Amino acid sequence: MDQRLLGSTGLTVSALGYGAGNVGGLMVRGTHELQVAAVKRALDAGVTYFDTAPLYGNGLSEEHLGGVLTELGAWDGIVLGTKVRFDEAGLRDPAVFVRKSLVDSLDRLGRDHVDLLQLHNTLHTSAPNRDSVSAEQLDAIADAMRALVREGLTRHIGFTGVGDTDALHENIRSGRFETMQSYFNAINPSAGHAGVHGPGQDMGGAIDLAKEHGLGVIAIRVMAGGAMTAQEQRAPLASPSLGPALVPGDTYEVDISRAVWLQGIASELGLESALELSFRLVITHPGVSTALVGYSDLQQLEDAIRWAERGALTPDQVSRVLAGV
Repeated sequence: MDQRLLGSTGLTVSALGYGAGNVGGLMVRGTHELQVAAVKRALDAGVTYFDTAPLYGNGLSEEHLGGVLTELGAWDGIVLGTKVRFDEAGLRDPAVFVRKSLVDSLDRLGRDHVDLLQLHNTLHTSAPNRDSVSAEQLDAIADAMRALVREGLTRHIGFTGVGDTDALHENIRSGRFETMQSYFNAINPSAGHAGVHGPGQDMGGAIDLAKEHGLGVIAIRVMAGGAMTAQEQRAPLASPSLGPALVPGDTYEVDISRAVWLQGIASELGLESALELSFRLVITHPGVSTALVGYSDLQQLEDAIRWAERGALTPDQVSRVLAGV
């Protein structure tokens, strides 16, 4: 498994990350035996980055993942990131809110610190929604998160790079954070390839900008929340609904139809599926430190491991994919 630097943090992470979120669902709704088997297989394959959040299963993901990693004695060999999502009340006193959120996460994980704490809100400049934060609020949030670094509760801090493109780029340049989660897949690759976005939002090459400023990039929604299967039917443990689209224009229904086209491109390029095409497109980008995949079963994990071991696409393969987006 390819191991890569996580920006300027000094941490090293695997090209394939382990997503313990609600979308895949294995670490939220799977049996304990299945969860242990999946994490052990990932570790044996060289996966070293694990991602969770309080929001996933109302804390169940953190509780289950922490318990499994402890049972396997695996903490010393991995990097773990969790998150904090501010609500309106929390924004009135960010320092108190973020500390309580992280302490609660640590209790569920069974740890005294994490490697990475990430802001889980979207960013906005002029059109806020109930889950978004503004540039003015980000200063206080980042200060509160950095205080937890000094306290030793987290080693590094990052943010989720979704929301208004201008706000996203401003936050990358600001130096507030050390890592960024970035929406990036073959349906909308604009975070890694500015201007190539289909009907969805143009993320304006945010990953290139992040690399320029030394941020580690954690690619998310690499499989477009499951739409890259080109099927409406979801795996038994997968979340039946993804909620609001992370990126405007990239709805699940639209993404499924576009994935059908990508299946043909994958076949033309000698790849197994649009799933392989999307994952390998993402890890080909030199600015991506790790690409998160959320799992519903062991077969999905085996597939992702196999594709990660095959490595990057060729420049000609990348050009063929981007030409049709």
